[in-house]
Amino acid sequence: MIYVTYAMPEEAPRCALPTGCEAVVTGIGKVLAVSQLAKAVLRTRAEMVISVGFCGGLNGTPQGAMVMPDRTRQWDLFLNIPGIPLGHGYEMHCPLTLSRVDLASVPDPVRGMQISGDRFVDSSVHVNPDAVGVDMETAALALLCCELDIPFVSIREVSDVADGPQGIPHQQFMEYIREKGPAYSDAVLEVLDLGPRQFTHPAK
Repeated sequence: MIYVTYAMPEEAPRCALPTGCEAVVTGIGKVLAVSQLAKAVLRTRAEMVISVGFCGGLNGTPQGAMVMPDRTRQWDLFLNIPGIPLGHGYEMHCPLTLSRVDLASVPDPVRGMQISGDRFVDSSVHVNPDAVGVDMETAALALLCCELDIPFVSIREVSDVADGPQGIPHQQFMEYIREKGPAYSDAVLEVLDLGPRQFTHPAK
């Protein structure tokens, strides 16, 4: 089974998923995301996970851009004691490397580090000078896929700029999305056509 995950129904790709592919609407945040995907994987083993949805742009990533990260980490994990490891072989913030994905349907993606946490980010909470985008699920889903050796692909559309002025107001952008559908819909079909053998699971 190939699972396509997204947090909210509004983030569903506008395409018919083929046989052997199932949508998992996780809810918002890392705990719900991992619990819902884990339930699905326990029911039917995953050949690949495609994580899609909207995200906030950081450090110059503009509204409407497509983000295909090559690494991810938690930004809201904080222990005020230097040198304390997480255990299980992970460094602080669970940094993971993702496989590079080249898609014809996303000719010029923003690549770099996608950070995840359970708080909204704005100009008053600048969480990482190297991150290109921020959301609430990607890093946690990548961690689960790393643990279970499941190929993982993340494709996000920037709905708003987290640390600066917006191109258009968020609500107006979401109305635009409701009319045209998410920009990653064709990308989901392309990843499915390529198949899981083209991709790897996240790595520590």
